[in-house]
Amino acid sequence: MIHNAFEALPISYSAELWCEPGRALCAEYASVLVRVEKRRGNELYINDGAYGALFDAAHIGWRYPVKLIRDTDSDTRVMAFSFYGPTCDDLDHMAGPFMLPGDVQAGDYIEVGMLGAYGCAMRTGFNGFGVEDRVIVEDEPMASLYAQPEREAASNVVTL
Repeated sequence: MIHNAFEALPISYSAELWCEPGRALCAEYASVLVRVEKRRGNELYINDGAYGALFDAAHIGWRYPVKLIRDTDSDTRVMAFSFYGPTCDDLDHMAGPFMLPGDVQAGDYIEVGMLGAYGCAMRTGFNGFGVEDRVIVEDEPMASLYAQPEREAASNVVTL
């Protein structure tokens, strides 16, 4: 099935298929909570980025699931946002799109989920950034590749 799907892709005949099982094995295990520092149109300036937990979002265009975290729920229609990290480096941009309520603003928090192993492994202390608190929580992941028929999924779980 994998071979047939790969052969059907509109890519060069010389392309190679590489598999990285690490993401599938541990993608659900980590999230990062970022703070919105500034909003300009559909661009959000956040306190983490390409040199932190969001390396894959910046450098390979990974679109992680996101969720607005605030005391009161938003009833505003979602829209597409891109993120800019805190370093003022041209590469500290995450194009997304990241779908969030249209009323997101400076001071709000966003959970970026399914970081997997690379969310921690690729972080650096670039320009003095990298201070974080680690907290262990036991809620359901933002999305799951694994069926869990024995229990009802939490409202924040997307079945793939």
